This record gives sequence, structure tokens and C-alpha cells, in this order.
Amino acid sequence: MDFGRDNSSIAIKNPAAGHSPYIDEKAGDWADTEADILSYLSDVNKLEAMADKAANSEQLALVLEPFLDNAETYLESLGKIADGQVKWTEIRKKFGSKVANAIAKIRKLNAEFGSEMEQLDARDRAAMLKIETGRQHGLAEIASELVGDLQAELWRHENKMEAIANRGEVAEKRQTIQESLKEKRQNLLKRATVGSDKGTQEKIPVVIGSGNLSNGVSATGTPRGFGGWFANVMNFNNR
Repeated sequence: MDFGRDNSSIAIKNPAAGHSPYIDEKAGDWADTEADILSYLSDVNKLEAMADKAANSEQLALVLEPFLDNAETYLESLGKIADGQVKWTEIRKKFGSKVANAIAKIRKLNAEFGSEMEQLDARDRAAMLKIETGRQHGLAEIASELVGDLQAELWRHENKMEAIANRGEVAEKRQTIQESLKEKRQNLLKRATVGSDKGTQEKIPVVIGSGNLSNGVSATGTPRGFGGWFANVMNFNNR
């Protein structure tokens, strides 16, 4: 047996590797991958690690869309509730203003009536009747105006309730249509919440904010700083 045989003679090389140094560097930094594919194919442990990464990344991608849908629904609902609270406050403010104006008018009429009553002579009953008649007309006008405003508000609320009922019917029809897709979606939702047949992990290994965040980088990943001729001089001095 030839123990001195050079194993390099049977080693397999990848002739296409090493010709994309810039892409290899960025892909390695951003995706934590090696440039030469043979480094994976020649090592079962690395193949297993890549399979784990693929399963974990697939699980993260799978739950992404349901999470974003729920987040969008949640925030949009809060926004609608806030808008509804504003509208409700405006309606109550308008109603309160109407009532306050009516009370102010009634108090004014009452004060005027009392002042005029003090000036009436016991013998001038005709003038007193005239004042009382004017007071009653004023109160009737105020009451009529207030009732009209309240009735208008009531009609607006009834129209809104009808619109809400119509939206409820549309939602029921939409739900009936979506029931036919429920069985197909259950598998996807189950995978998004429970995981694959192998079971989901309680914690998926991820790297949050990879890289040195203290140094600014450009969109290509190049550190920001001095450029051009001065950068070449700095690089030469740092050798």
C-alpha cells in the first residue's frame, strides 16, 4: 500500500469558483454562505446545517404573511375606532350646543318676561296678555327648532345603522364564499402556527442587526468614509 501518495491528485476542484469575488464577499456577509459550492457538497455536516437553515428560514417566511395581515387589520381597526370616536364627539358637541342655545333663549325670555311683569300696572291686563302670548310663541319656536334638530340627528343615525346593516349582509355573503376555501387554508394556517410534521422550534436561530452598526455603510455594503485618492493613501498606510 502506498501511504505516501499525494491526495491532491484525486482532489476535485471547481473551475468556476473564485471568479466573482465581489458577489462572493457580499453574499457571504449578508447570507452567511461560502463561495465555493464544493465546500457544502463535500461535507455532510455542512449539508445538514444548510438544510436546517432552509427549514428555519422557510418557517419564518411562512408566518410572515399572516402576521402582517393581522397587524394591518389591527392597526386599521384602531384607526377606524379613533375616527368613530371623533365623529361621536362631534355629534354630541352639536347636540349640546343646540340644547345650550335653547336654554339660553328660554332664560332670556323668562328674564324679559319677569322684568316686564314688574312694570305692568294691575289695570293693564291687555299688555300682560300680549307679553304672555309673545313668550309662548318664543318657547314654541325654540321647542320646534330643537325637535327638528334632534329629529335630523336621529335620521342621520338611522341611515348609518342601515348602512352598517348592509355592510353586515355583505360580510355574511363574503364569509359564506370564504367558507369554501377554509379547508385549503387550514393546512397553511396550521403550518404558520404549529409548524411542519417535524414540529416547530420554540426559538429559531436568527441574527438581529448583523454587522457593525457603528460604522455607516452604503447600499452596496461599502463602509462610508473617505473615498478616492485619500482612501487609497489611508489603505496603503494601514497595511
